[in-house]
Amino acid sequence: MTRARTIAVVLLLAACQREQQAPTPAPAKALQKVRMNVNPTLTYAPFLIAKEEKFFEDEGIDAELVRVDANSALVAATTGQLDVVSGPIRSGIFNVMLRNAPLRIVADKGQLRPGDCVIEAFAASDTIVRRIEAAGGSVRGEKFALIRGGFTEFMIDRFLAQQKLTRKDIEFVQIPQGDVAVNAAKKIDAIRYLQEPNLSNGLSKGMYRVIASAESVSPGQQHGVVLYGKHLLYDDPELGQRFMRAYLRGVRRYNLGKTRRNVEIIARLTKMPAEIIERSCWLPIANDGRVEMKSMNALLDWSMAQGYLDGTVPLEKWWDPRFVDAANQSLAATR
Repeated sequence: MTRARTIAVVLLLAACQREQQAPTPAPAKALQKVRMNVNPTLTYAPFLIAKEEKFFEDEGIDAELVRVDANSALVAATTGQLDVVSGPIRSGIFNVMLRNAPLRIVADKGQLRPGDCVIEAFAASDTIVRRIEAAGGSVRGEKFALIRGGFTEFMIDRFLAQQKLTRKDIEFVQIPQGDVAVNAAKKIDAIRYLQEPNLSNGLSKGMYRVIASAESVSPGQQHGVVLYGKHLLYDDPELGQRFMRAYLRGVRRYNLGKTRRNVEIIARLTKMPAEIIERSCWLPIANDGRVEMKSMNALLDWSMAQGYLDGTVPLEKWWDPRFVDAANQSLAATR
């Protein structure tokens, strides 16, 4: 064998050996599933955006969006069927915590801050508004539609206090179960507390006129919250931190407003027409995810005064800032 052929054989054997010893690529790490309630409305837009833009996947999370009503979602979170639950703040949430359910508020999901449009409002038919105007703006003697124990009742009491009135000065009309505001005006001729898109839809159709904006009644009021259940609070808090990072990225993208991409995502995933989304007033959500403490305490005091709470709810029983603190620090470091 010539020297050249010998060298060629040696090089070929070495190449074969390297090929045999080359490590096989590690399998892709499986995404961790996190289940949360999401309904096809604007208030859930940050979750929809974070899902669509793969912010959850960036954190190694398979975010499963489960469509379920707020009450059922709360029960599911206490039993571990949902890991994250979000919705409007109401007295019942705190009673669940008082009963030692592994549930804590961990982030903001909407505050009534002044802006360029009316986020939510007390509104009524033209007939009622003219009557109120004739009375110098007073709602004394008027009917208010509500569901008891919720955010609407709290806002009604704030509105009455602003007018130096009490519940004895008005009449309550219970909203029927499954009531849809823009389709029920003829059934209930009363002052209603309307949220988007029912507010802008009703106004555009001439069904309602605004009596008082929510921001003027209770400026900066905490409206919606995000809660964690046992799995993210205690079993795997590191997963809870990763989820929060993805959520806050979704919030910050949402707060950029009615960009073409935001509107496209929300319209497609909620199946709402783009023109309704663009016409609606978007509820502000804090970029840092922190809740508005003063207004939260006001709602707790009101709930206690109305007898809706089983007892006093200390701060550590309902608020866990670990996740927004860690997420904000991490996001700041990656800028």
